[in-house]
Amino acid sequence: MTLRTRLEDTLDRSPAAPSLLVVSDSHVGSTLATEFAATADTSLVADSERVAARTPDSVRTIAGDVTDRDTLAAAAVDGAVAVVALRRDRRALLVAQLLWTHADIRDCILLLNDPQRHDAVADVSTAVVCGSSCLSSALGDAVEQTLSEHTEPHS
Repeated sequence: MTLRTRLEDTLDRSPAAPSLLVVSDSHVGSTLATEFAATADTSLVADSERVAARTPDSVRTIAGDVTDRDTLAAAAVDGAVAVVALRRDRRALLVAQLLWTHADIRDCILLLNDPQRHDAVADVSTAVVCGSSCLSSALGDAVEQTLSEHTEPHS
């Protein structure tokens, strides 16, 4: 997975134990926080209690408005790497800007839905991952595998 590889590279650059802050309004965030809980000091800020509840006890969770400065500041840790994975790109850009200006987080990985917005977020992100490209790639792989299974001769 490209996002996991890039995130691991960013966390590896941290001189001390890496800290990961995931900001999300979907289960993408809770899944990502769960995946990295064993390798990083992980926190999740989520809009929903349901999303926050899907993480292990080792992940610190805050359920609240992900665009609120105080909520983000309460979750931010010095030197943290942030992942912003929101359903709306404009909201993701706002959160990245808030993390940059109010929480002094410089390493921010952004999940975007529209690949044409890449240039708009380049100044406030370390890396940009296009969710629609990842999804279409994974779906394409599944379609190819399924089609190849149907074209193989059955014995």
